[in-house]
Amino acid sequence: MFQRELFIFLSLAAAIFLAVAGAGVFAVHDLHETSRKLVLDTLPGLVDAGLAEERMHDNRHTMREMLIPHTAAERAQMIELVTTNSPEPLWRDYAGSIFEAEDRQNYDAMIQTRSNYLQSCEQFMSLVAAEKMDEAVALFNGDLSRRFQNYNDAAKIVFDYNVRQGLDRGKRILTSTRYAPWAIGGLCVLLFGLGLVLGLRSGLSGKQ
Repeated sequence: MFQRELFIFLSLAAAIFLAVAGAGVFAVHDLHETSRKLVLDTLPGLVDAGLAEERMHDNRHTMREMLIPHTAAERAQMIELVTTNSPEPLWRDYAGSIFEAEDRQNYDAMIQTRSNYLQSCEQFMSLVAAEKMDEAVALFNGDLSRRFQNYNDAAKIVFDYNVRQGLDRGKRILTSTRYAPWAIGGLCVLLFGLGLVLGLRSGLSGKQ
């Protein structure tokens, strides 16, 4: 009788041990994977998209300033400022940290709107450089503004996606660190309790 109970105890102990080990491995893996995506994907994406949006608006402000009376030299400096302040390197860095299909779809859509916007930008700055200000004003208030709005909306979608991912992954990490130790601890207590019950039962059976 004792050998049978011992066999049952060892079998259950082994099963609970595997459950504890499996839960621990799963929790650690999930925590590691979520943390990796947060560090390699979400945080760089937030930084790059945020800085890119800032440069977009800075450049638009500079182009609006070109419409105010300035000397040719001053306008040339503004054109150079817009060129050197391009968000292109930031968007290129952003593309290197894309891991999700939805993120890629948002990014590709944004790049398309940016391409359309850049065409109007180049035309606008060519008109400014040639001092064709009436045409430059008409373009700025027309196609350039419409395309900038499309570009800005698409860039905002990219940024907001990373905000949502950051919140979701942060919550997942907090949940894992909060509940995983309790789950593993509970399984350990279960193993101890099972051993105690079977031990007491075997002891009482021996006395009878």
